[in-house]
Amino acid sequence: MSSNDTEYYRQRASTERARAKKSEHSNVALIHAELARQYQALADKAELRPTLRIAFPSHMPADSIIIPTRQG
Repeated sequence: MSSNDTEYYRQRASTERARAKKSEHSNVALIHAELARQYQALADKAELRPTLRIAFPSHMPADSIIIPTRQG
């Protein structure tokens, strides 16, 4: 997940918290609060996930790599 994804989830969580506070109906406020909790969990999870990037040498394009298979 990119930092853009994390920021998106944080922003959605913030928006849902604000909507929960402004809601006139308690059941609707609970729904927005739950959405905020879930978006925040996604943002927290994204922050903990490492980003894996594989860099290939310029003289060895990715499609030239052969991965051996097990025989037998």
